[in-house]
This record gives sequence, C-alpha cells and structure tokens, in this order.
Amino acid sequence: MITIFLFFIVILAQVGGEGGAGPNEFLSQGDSALATDQIKEAIAHYEQGISSLTVDDSLVVSLSLHTNLGTALSSAGKAEEAVASYAKAVLLHSDEAEQIEDETTKKEAADIASQASFYLGMTHQELGNPQKAADAYAFANMLDKWHWSSVANLGAVLHDELKQPAEALAAYNKAVEILTQTKVEPTDAPHDPRYILSQLQYRIGLTIIADPKRKCAMQDKPEQEVPCTEMAANAFSLALEYDRDNENARHMLASITADGTMERASTSYVAQLFDDYAGNFEHSLVEELGYNGYERLRRGFDRAFGGRENIPRNFSVVIDAGCGTGLAGEQFRNVSEYLVGVDLSAAIIEESKKARPNLYDKLIVGDVAEVFRKLKPVSLIIAADSYIYFGDLVPVFKAMQEGVGNEGIIAFTLENVSEDFEKSLYETKPDW
Repeated sequence: MITIFLFFIVILAQVGGEGGAGPNEFLSQGDSALATDQIKEAIAHYEQGISSLTVDDSLVVSLSLHTNLGTALSSAGKAEEAVASYAKAVLLHSDEAEQIEDETTKKEAADIASQASFYLGMTHQELGNPQKAADAYAFANMLDKWHWSSVANLGAVLHDELKQPAEALAAYNKAVEILTQTKVEPTDAPHDPRYILSQLQYRIGLTIIADPKRKCAMQDKPEQEVPCTEMAANAFSLALEYDRDNENARHMLASITADGTMERASTSYVAQLFDDYAGNFEHSLVEELGYNGYERLRRGFDRAFGGRENIPRNFSVVIDAGCGTGLAGEQFRNVSEYLVGVDLSAAIIEESKKARPNLYDKLIVGDVAEVFRKLKPVSLIIAADSYIYFGDLVPVFKAMQEGVGNEGIIAFTLENVSEDFEKSLYETKPDW
C-alpha cells in the first residue's frame, strides 16, 4: 500500500525589500528557476541567498530559502541533502519564532515551518524512515492545525508502515474533521474534497478491521460494544457515498458484509491493487508475511497422485491463473509442456519477466475466465490464492469446467476465514 496524500508545493515567500543581490533577490531568482525546472540554477540561487543572510534578515526569508532549497534538492534526487535543508528550516523556526512580535509575520513563519516539516516527512518516507516521517508529519500539524494532508499522511505511515492502526485511525479522523468543518479554510484544501474524503473513509475502514482482537464502541456510548465489522462497513459505505467509483471501498464493503450480489472484485480494483504492489510484491508476500501457499499447492498436487513420482505425464497446456511474479508457476514448470501465466496487472506481469525471465512460454494480461475459454482444452489449471478476489466462485468454476473439459485437472487454494468471521457470516448470510 502506498501513501496517497502527497502534495509537493513550492513556497514563494512574498517579502518586500530593496533591490540588490541580497537574500530576497536570491530567493526570488531561485523561485523563478525552480518554477521553470532549472533545478541546478535554483539550488545555486538558494545557497547564495543562505550564505548572504545576516542577523537583520527576516525569519520568513530564512525559512523560505531553506525550505525551497530542500524542494530543489529533492527534485534533483538529493534526498539526504533535502532532509538537512528542511530540518534546518524547522529548527530555525523553533529557535527564533518566539522573538517575533508581529502576529501576521509569526503566523507566516509558522506556516512555512509547517510546510517544511511536511516535506521533511515526505522525504523521510522516500528514504524509508517511517518513524521520522511520522514525527515530522505530527509536528507539521502541531504548527498548523488546519494542515489536513499532514495528518492524512501521518495516518498512512502509521497504518501501512508502522502497523499502528489505532493511532492511524485517530489521524485519519482528524483529517476528516479538518476537511468537513466550515469555520476555516483547510491548508492547501484539495480541489476535489469528496475524492479525498472517500479515500480517507476507506482507510478508516481498513484501520478498524486491521486488528482482529480490537473492540469497538461509538464515541458517544463508549460503554456499549459495537461489532467492528459494522463500524468498518459504515466507513466503507461513507467512502462510496463520497465517490461511487471507489472500487477498493466497494470490494471491502462486499467482503465484510458477505455481499453475495458482488460476484467478484472488480477488474479495476484487482489491477490497481497489484499495479501499486508490484515492485515489493514478492518480498512482502514471502519474506515479510511468510507466505508459502504456492509450495503447499504443489505438495497437495503431488499427494493427490500418491507422490511426485506417480504423476502420469507432463501437461500439454498449463494455465497459472493470477500468476503474480511466478511463485506457483515455478513449482509446476517441470510438469508443464506449455506454461501460460495470466494476471490482471500489467505491472506484476513485468515483475514476473524480471524475476523469472524464462519461466513462462506465454504471459497474458487479462481475465482468467476469458483465457480458460480461449485456450481450451486446458490440461491443468493452477491458482495459488487467486480466487479470494471472487465473491461468488460459481462463474469462475464454470469457466474452469469449460476450459478443462473432461480430461483436465484443476489445483487451487482458497483462504480460510477466522471463527469470528465465520460466525458473522452465519448471522448475516445464513446461506453463504
């Protein structure tokens, strides 16, 4: 899962002053260069401006020079140097803000420091420093309580990287509160707030169900326990009210309510999910989660024949349904004359080519059911945890039956559910 609330905004400090090659002039020149993608020139101007600073120069100008230098350095791919520049701006504000008497100038300085801390958080995320990113986002919101994107990003880091769903829920709720209140214009308000609110509600739903041991209650009735799945369902429903095209929310709502009307996760949902996940797919699945379903699938296949030595033949056409990076395909290559990998995600197919360049005889980006019918007769269909994205398995089973006919073999895995979830299914969908 990736962070979805990233906004990179160049701060252009509007500070008056006399002409000449002083900090103000260098700041203006740097901003002009940065706005036209002349990154090297922008860096040079900002550095000259910082070198020319004196004790008499405005804190606003100093903060702007360091912050905008950080932006330029980040644009040049110099993330570590950008971190130092953003951090300098934040520390400058902490050291000198109390000396400012003019309230307007004090607020302007705090706003710039808040943006610097926000950008610092973004850059720490890029560098793989989630705790430092979280600290920076929290500090940005402390400086500017209307900075919605800092708490939205804080929630994403806490949930996705630090695995702290309760804290993430608080951050997401705070972002929603900022965007839905009407007293003050949120900092850098989104052009389409309904889209952002939909994404936030979707993520709120995810945090609620992230911990199976979590107990939930309404804020106004903390003593009365409410099923967490109901609260999550409400969040996913709200996400869809804000944006009917939020396929992630639609899929999760169907999943936790056992909605039999939803035959399968939408093609766009699955494709986007794995496009986003592609680069880190195998590392996360195997090394972080300890996944071994592909190995268990092959062991079960061998046992069905009484042992690997008793498998009667090589299979002429084998389809790896939802092939991913080829973990399952690799297990079945030695019994396949012609191995076809199928996946909805073009990005994951590309990762498969990189990870196992000679594994498949053919790779197809598309719907597995269509491929079953197109390539029939199919000798063997394998699917390692691909069918968990189908709510109703009847259509895909029919497609498999049509594909293999009377002679083919099908081997697949399904995901088990917890006892609590099974109980919930019996209560809400007795015929599941």
